Amino acid sequence: MRRSMLVLFLFLSCFSAQAQIKSCSISGLVRDAITGESLPGAHVFVQATNTGVITNNYGFYVLTLPPGDYILKISYVGYNPLELPFQLQKAERLDIKLNPSIELHEIEVKARMSQLQNPQMGILHIPMIQAASIPALMGEKDVLKAFQLMPGVQSGKEGTGGLFVRGGGSDQNLIILDDAVVYNANHLFGFFSLFNGQAIKEVSLIKGGFPARYGGRLSSVIDITMKEGDMSAYHGEAGIGLIASRIMFEGPIKAGKSSFMIAGRRTYFDLLSRPFLSENEQPAYFFYDLNLKTNFVLNEKNRLYISAFLGKDELNTRSSEHDIVNKMGLNWRNILANVRLNTLLSNGLFMNNTLVFSQYNSGYYLNQEDNHINKSYHIEHSNGLKDISLKSDFVLGAVPRHTIRFGSSLSYYQFMPRKIVLKNEFTNEYDNESESSQSGLLSFYIEDEFVYDKWMYNIGLRQNFYTSGKHWLVRAEPRITIGYLIGNKSSIKASFTMMNQFIHLMSSTGTMLPADIWLPATKSIQAQQSIQYSIGYEREFSRLKADFSLEAYYKTSSNVLTYRDGANFFFIDASNPPQQINWEANVTSGKAKAFGFEAMLHKKQGKLNGWLGYGWSKSSVRFNEINSGDWFPSDYDRRHDISIVLSYDFKPNRKVSASWTYMTGHPVTLPYHTSVAHKPYDFEGYTSPTSFINIDYYGERNNYRTDNYHRLDLALQLTKPLKHGERTWEIGVYNAYNHYNPFMYYVDNLYGTDKRILKKTTLFPFIPSITYVRKF
Repeated sequence: MRRSMLVLFLFLSCFSAQAQIKSCSISGLVRDAITGESLPGAHVFVQATNTGVITNNYGFYVLTLPPGDYILKISYVGYNPLELPFQLQKAERLDIKLNPSIELHEIEVKARMSQLQNPQMGILHIPMIQAASIPALMGEKDVLKAFQLMPGVQSGKEGTGGLFVRGGGSDQNLIILDDAVVYNANHLFGFFSLFNGQAIKEVSLIKGGFPARYGGRLSSVIDITMKEGDMSAYHGEAGIGLIASRIMFEGPIKAGKSSFMIAGRRTYFDLLSRPFLSENEQPAYFFYDLNLKTNFVLNEKNRLYISAFLGKDELNTRSSEHDIVNKMGLNWRNILANVRLNTLLSNGLFMNNTLVFSQYNSGYYLNQEDNHINKSYHIEHSNGLKDISLKSDFVLGAVPRHTIRFGSSLSYYQFMPRKIVLKNEFTNEYDNESESSQSGLLSFYIEDEFVYDKWMYNIGLRQNFYTSGKHWLVRAEPRITIGYLIGNKSSIKASFTMMNQFIHLMSSTGTMLPADIWLPATKSIQAQQSIQYSIGYEREFSRLKADFSLEAYYKTSSNVLTYRDGANFFFIDASNPPQQINWEANVTSGKAKAFGFEAMLHKKQGKLNGWLGYGWSKSSVRFNEINSGDWFPSDYDRRHDISIVLSYDFKPNRKVSASWTYMTGHPVTLPYHTSVAHKPYDFEGYTSPTSFINIDYYGERNNYRTDNYHRLDLALQLTKPLKHGERTWEIGVYNAYNHYNPFMYYVDNLYGTDKRILKKTTLFPFIPSITYVRKF
């Protein structure tokens, strides 16, 4: 509470200090001159006053200045910079259109408001044109995999898509797609993410110094914006790879007034393998996703957006013998939809209202049919989460050098941790049981962003009101980031943030499987909370067109959850009936801490572009009921992390790229001793004097570290302009020098002996790929 009052006092003091200055506001939208799409993250800079802002997710900017003559300078990666002289005597609206540059290396940005003067820290941003050149597994471009190559972001197991940011868990990332929260961001057990790169316009990751407008998670914010659709012409893009095909098409519904974008992707493992499989046994896997977005210019001040996403994974196997047909499988799906209304009000006030629906479900099923007697057996186990939210966000520039943001959100959550459907026609058993709960969250926020001369800050406060059943919780989240510009090329920044998370993901693996369950915070399962301190240094190298950043952080978290030893949720039998499963009794809460530093040199422009990153970190957890209450390393605690990503346009329409990553091993738990015991009965109840079993004894948690991980990926892109569009062939290699990176460790008997040895499995060796992309 003291921290919250201090932040509120600082906010009001800074706001009122300049409230009486005579000033006028200039505001508007920054858009693509050809397609009409908004440009979020564009820099709008007034050099004479050394102040500027960055456009929000809808391309909106607002500046408040004393009356006078100015030159507005606007820049955005991938577009030609623009200078606009203007005279400000009263509140004005000025919409800006930027023309795309022909090639990325031709961009020349002069006198711009850079990240140095952005009063935020811990931000990672990858231009989509740069993300498209990074080598990828099977040629499937993946923005989340690109973030895994940046310092401060740890990856899970080999090939998986989990993000572990500054010691946090994979559930502690707030992943937003067009204002809708994504509760499972993975396809194929995490090997690929949900996000089709053809449908994405902008993506950024925040790992510290969070603005007050973001809340609900502890470790990071991944904000993804879909393309809006070209308002002037129809065009698209189609791609064919080794495992999946994808297509995107966009164009005007009514020229200059409305547009659409639709993109889809599907794998064809199941279709390609079917001819080679026996009719009696047919395993199959597939996933698909579909993105849809429309936007309508209602009038000069109002614009309506409608977005939707649908994705599904299914892994199943079908077998038959005589008249009996068996089918079993896993499936999980995401459904997202939202409606947003942007309104430009008077005096430079921007308003956005959003209605969001998000749903995630997963489960497994088993079905058996006896065609001879026309009877069947079916059991299905599923879990899921629904989220319905209403949000209002405002941006105001009423005071010189200040940008005020404020808003609110109201969310209703419906949790279904367990649903069991049983239909047994052989024994006439039928059952339909489910468990559900609801919770609600009301949040208000306000933040003040200030940039003038050498100083900058972002001070904010987020107030949360949470309820689950009869349990009420009120928590405030103060946020402070302060920076100072050193000369014209470097700056230092420091931040303090407090975050709360009111939902938990119970997961025994690093990927999203049907055994992973979302649960609400309750009286006995408290909401998670974290406090993070960070300090950083940033520098620009104008000749290199590169940015250097160095950040150090210290973060503590409380009420983090894990399963108790021996927790059993899914193996249901007479000794463990579903009605006796108590979710809260099977988890335990504890504390976590993490600290480290990260350095990165990032070059976003030029024929040669990419980044070099290094991170050193240490993270540990403590649970009173686990590991004797002692601290132990968290599951993805890696001490060193190095990444090098480069892309080079060595000829027009010829590009070669490479990425190399090195990570020290992460902790796993292995037995310290194995003994042999006689097993008097086997599973069928028979006795045998020669039947023995191995019993493993475990000591401390995460007592062993895997081998170090390193991998080189390469790609060559060959592009040819055509009469209508262009075509690109990409030839890639994953794990070019075929290093056997660890995927899993286990203890087994040495063949032909009683000796127990440690074995390592590797998932992905040297994997070539080829992809064809056609733009039209």
